[in-house]
Amino acid sequence: MKLRLIFALAFAVFALVTVAIILALLWLIFDEMAQRGELANPEVFDGWSYLTSYGASAGLLLIAITAAAWSFFDLLVALPLTSLTRGLLTALHANPEYQAQHEGPTQLNHLFRAANEILRRLAAHRQELLDAMAAATAQVEKQKHQLEAILMNLQEGVVVCNLNNQVLLYNQHTLKVLHISTDFGLGRSLLTVVTPEPIATAFRRLRLRVAEGRHHQHPMGATTRFVCATIDGRHTLHAQMTLILDDAGTPAGYVITLDDITEELTALGKRDRLLREATEGLRAPVANLCAAVEMQAANPDMDVTSRRSFDDVVFKESAALSETVNQLCRKYRDAITGHWPMTDGSSATLLELVALRFREAAEITVTVVDLPQWVRCDSHSVVLLLEYLIRCISDCTKIKTFDIGVEAGPRQIYIDIAWQGDPVLAALLDGWLNIILPGTPGNLTARDVLDHHQSEIWSDRRSNGLARLRVPMIRGQIVQTESELPPRPEFYDFSLLQQPTSSSHIAERPLKSLDYVVFDLETTGLKPSEGDEIVSIAGVRIVNGRILTGEIFDRLVNPGRLIPKTSTRFHGITDEMVQSKPPIHLVLPQFHQFVGDAVLIAHDAAFDLKFIQMKEADSGIHFDNPVLDTLLLSVFLHDHTPAHHLDAIADRFGVQTSARHTALGDALVTAGIFMRMLELLEEMNVTTLSQAIAVSSKMIEAKERQRQL
Repeated sequence: MKLRLIFALAFAVFALVTVAIILALLWLIFDEMAQRGELANPEVFDGWSYLTSYGASAGLLLIAITAAAWSFFDLLVALPLTSLTRGLLTALHANPEYQAQHEGPTQLNHLFRAANEILRRLAAHRQELLDAMAAATAQVEKQKHQLEAILMNLQEGVVVCNLNNQVLLYNQHTLKVLHISTDFGLGRSLLTVVTPEPIATAFRRLRLRVAEGRHHQHPMGATTRFVCATIDGRHTLHAQMTLILDDAGTPAGYVITLDDITEELTALGKRDRLLREATEGLRAPVANLCAAVEMQAANPDMDVTSRRSFDDVVFKESAALSETVNQLCRKYRDAITGHWPMTDGSSATLLELVALRFREAAEITVTVVDLPQWVRCDSHSVVLLLEYLIRCISDCTKIKTFDIGVEAGPRQIYIDIAWQGDPVLAALLDGWLNIILPGTPGNLTARDVLDHHQSEIWSDRRSNGLARLRVPMIRGQIVQTESELPPRPEFYDFSLLQQPTSSSHIAERPLKSLDYVVFDLETTGLKPSEGDEIVSIAGVRIVNGRILTGEIFDRLVNPGRLIPKTSTRFHGITDEMVQSKPPIHLVLPQFHQFVGDAVLIAHDAAFDLKFIQMKEADSGIHFDNPVLDTLLLSVFLHDHTPAHHLDAIADRFGVQTSARHTALGDALVTAGIFMRMLELLEEMNVTTLSQAIAVSSKMIEAKERQRQL
């Protein structure tokens, strides 16, 4: 409804209501006067006539006054407001430059000037916004063209995918690398054109690295390299995957670059065959030459002097030829190893992927043991090789339970597959190596994978009686995450003297037969009684003398307070990293369940136990497990030295340290130290848990006496 009509109806209603009120008042007045006898002649008084005559006159007069007021209001207010409203609507919806016009009385001139100033400023701001949007659009278009130019000029295929492997972006060179023109585009799955297993393996490696927080220190961050192939197997691709992390550090997708290395590998294959013919093909002639020499040396018809001279020459040349062949073989292996794409990584991730493949099939049980080491390899082909070898051993021996772990050698890292049974014969092993491994790019055989890694496998028996298959790998470059930090001060809780003797069912059991959980904490400081809190807790299980690196507990904890920078310098944990993590009263029951009835092991256990004991009441749990302290055991075993901090003990026992000053890293190092200590404890006639607790108590008594002195 129009504004002026609304005002008109309002005035009309006001006039009618006013007239009705006047008539009603006059009627009441006349009626009251008649009842009081105040009229001169009430019998002949006609109130209605007076009311209609005088009331109507007053009403008409009032209506006339109201109409005049309305006309004046309409001219001075309603009409200008209507004009202003229409002007504002015109400026907002039709013409931003429009100015509201006013030709009536001057009383509303200020209002019109103010409204026009607002319209002018609004138009100016709108124009600025349009200019900014145009500039931003132009900049985006410019960057888009630059990105398109960069992607077009790249000699590698670039693909961006989400977690469902759907393509979000790709460049034209991707089509050339994949040798396709159709069946590929935005929204389609990358796995329809590239072999899915290497993609899945690489993604799992990176996801584990990010979940464990190792990507912050890893030299490649959230990136890894691997080899895959087109879905038809005709082209081998060298790929690099980088995870896309959201603000919370969770993978949201990945970027993958692809390069066709088929021709390079083909040329490499031709070179390999030529080198093999030129090197390994000479072994038989050399052997024949040696045999001929031996026969000639055994010929009694030749005089002694001539035979000796001839033999010296022939043997000398044979040795030189043999050395030449050996050098060529070494160069051949170095050449193919240097060409094949490899990366450095932790064996824990590599072996866990092997165990995971069997865990999904639930047919063979593979347990990851031993401390992790750094290896240099093509992880995808090595995972396939190890899976293939385990299946071959299982088919041959009918064994369904295996351990897989690593051991550091002087120059190499040895991956050991162990089982209860007999070793595999060399002839049988040799036959396995000529089989093509399913899923490998370029249809590699097991021997090819070993050649690429300068490796040869063999089977023998370990010192503990288990059979094993040993696969040497190239030692990787260790990522040093530790800084030049002073060792943590030693804490001795003399209440450990009152540690109750363990239950009889485990007190006299051999140490090697017990189940252990080796744990460590990271905290905001060193004084739990003064408000310092736990920020990280981790543990690893030891069962039957095996460090089960596949069974770990690793949690960040929200301490409910700020983490001092001096503490962050030690363990690298910041306030942002723990902001969304659960508090200790929720984490500690989970750790308690993980520990179960196992014996607890820690380095400087009194420090860690003090923090835990102060949180037991709030968490509703209680740790009554037996406790062994590697610090006290080190004092007992190596009383000749005052150096009993973790790095010094690890150095003495030859345990490789990495990821130091993290809860999980320190727990793994402590576990490795304890495993080495078991042999030395046995030599010193400490073979049961009660004996280990007894010698630890003696060391505490010695420390107490030193403190008193």
